[in-house]
Amino acid sequence: MAISPEAAIKKLARSPPNLTCPNCGTYSKYGFTTICIKYHTFVCNACKSSHQAVSHRCKSLTMSSWDHGEVLALQTKGNDYARRVWLAYAPEVGVGGRPRE
Repeated sequence: MAISPEAAIKKLARSPPNLTCPNCGTYSKYGFTTICIKYHTFVCNACKSSHQAVSHRCKSLTMSSWDHGEVLALQTKGNDYARRVWLAYAPEVGVGGRPRE
C-alpha cells in the first residue's frame, strides 16, 4: 500500500539533512514542524516568522494538507539542496547579518 503524503512528509522531516534549519543552524532531533514552500525547506519557528514577514508561504507539518507533488518537491529539494544552491554564497550562520539560533 502506498504511503500517504502526510506520513511521507513526517518521515522527510526526521531525515538527517532536514534536522538542521538551513537559515540559522538550529538543530532539532525530532525535526521541524514548518515548511517554507518557496524554498522547500524545513525551518524552525523563528525562521518561519522571518519567511512569513517577507510573504513566503509556510505550511505546518501536522495542520496542513499535503499532496504527492509537494512530497516529491521536498524529496528532490529539502534543506541540503537549499544549503548547496540558495545559501552557497551566503555568510556563515551568525556572520554578516545571518541569524544564529
